[in-house]
Amino acid sequence: KRCLENFVAINCGSIPSDLVESELFGYEKGAFTGATARKLGHFEQAHNGALFLDEVGELPLNAQVKLLRVLQDGEIEKIGRSGKNKVDVRVIAATNKNLELEVEAKRFREDLFYRLNVLTIDVPALKEHKDDIPLYVDHFLNEFCDDQNKIVPSVEPVAIHRMQAYDWPGNVRQLKNFVLRLLFDDNPLITSSLVDAALAKQPTMQVRGEEFSLNFGNNQAVLPWRQMERSVREQYFGYVRKHSTSDSEAAKKLGLAPSNFHR
Repeated sequence: KRCLENFVAINCGSIPSDLVESELFGYEKGAFTGATARKLGHFEQAHNGALFLDEVGELPLNAQVKLLRVLQDGEIEKIGRSGKNKVDVRVIAATNKNLELEVEAKRFREDLFYRLNVLTIDVPALKEHKDDIPLYVDHFLNEFCDDQNKIVPSVEPVAIHRMQAYDWPGNVRQLKNFVLRLLFDDNPLITSSLVDAALAKQPTMQVRGEEFSLNFGNNQAVLPWRQMERSVREQYFGYVRKHSTSDSEAAKKLGLAPSNFHR
């Protein structure tokens, strides 16, 4: 059964563009200078199992072509080898980009998009399912306290309501770090005042003398929502970066990891 075989996960955005092919498909000994031993690629490692391609939208176009060929034929071409290797892999891909817009912008291959887009699962932002926050808080409290050998504190219902009233722009990762912050003082009871104080320390954007405004140019036509959404996002990110000293500071204000802000 496939569920009993290897599950291999790879972050496509963390691989240098000139190493993508060797990481995905591997190489033979002596294929190039420095190749002192044969290397298994991620597809071979996941043979009969599953390969998770996180941030698949970050793959360069030349790697997309080769990935498409593997998905179509079930064969990989290793660097330094003339023949092909058969692989049987279930591919799961994730991205925080809108791949339909990436296809329109010619940054993602249309044929690869449709090859990957067999079953789509949209993961909503935390602010869209705030009823799950008590479950997350309970899970993170138990996880951190078990790791730190602490007694799990109680949480006031009002404290949970305070957390549910916040929008969590950094989603579950931000909530996880927030719960860890609440444990620093070793309070046996997490109260609403503790939550309010911790929320007050969340990164916020404060700019004096200038307000954020949208500029749609002279075009009065009604644009498709996806195109409008992208325009708003680009303008707002540019505004935040303009009033920040670095990408890292801008990312912190937006509740994002610096790598995600850059992308």
